[in-house]
Amino acid sequence: MAYIVPKLTDYSAAALEEAASDCIAACVAEASEVRSESHLKAFRDRWMARKNGILTQINDLWLKGAPKNAKREVGLRMNEVKTAVTVAVTKAEVLQLELATATRALAGSLDISLPGIRRAIGAEHPVIRTMHEIVSVFQKLGYSVAEGPVVETDYYNFEALNFPPDHPARDTQDTLFIAARSRSRSARGCSCARTLLRCRFEPWKRCGRRSAS
Repeated sequence: MAYIVPKLTDYSAAALEEAASDCIAACVAEASEVRSESHLKAFRDRWMARKNGILTQINDLWLKGAPKNAKREVGLRMNEVKTAVTVAVTKAEVLQLELATATRALAGSLDISLPGIRRAIGAEHPVIRTMHEIVSVFQKLGYSVAEGPVVETDYYNFEALNFPPDHPARDTQDTLFIAARSRSRSARGCSCARTLLRCRFEPWKRCGRRSAS
């Protein structure tokens, strides 16, 4: 049977203690019967609703109707009831959350034999991240990224960029010769030359800027 707040006629200490104990016991009993979110909401509203909750009814029926010499004792008992009800509602919420979590875990296709998700080690360098963002912007505008080998032939490293074999500007380049016609790339224009040749453009137009890595 659902708990109904009684109207007190006896405000002795023993009577108040019995009434408070009955109220707390009823709240704990109802909390143990909560099995779903809807039940939890109904239980919480029944006891803690501001307009017509049981705590509000206790305040109206017990405290407001108590004689002046008993109001202090009634207030103490009301605080005990309020604390006990708050604890019971909190425990019911925690139990309901644990029950819902367990139900979702059982319903899902969780295979504990699968390897876990590895956390990423380290972070992308701010300069590299900025470079990727810039490249992404230009790719959306229709540009593409051209890549070339680190070890380049003499043609793409110098001649295609308008540096013939006897050009004096070759002396200013820090070039590591790896083979007879291969060397480490000394300018970023090598990939440009390769790409433009594939596109049937002429990459050997004159340029007055010394391009070096």
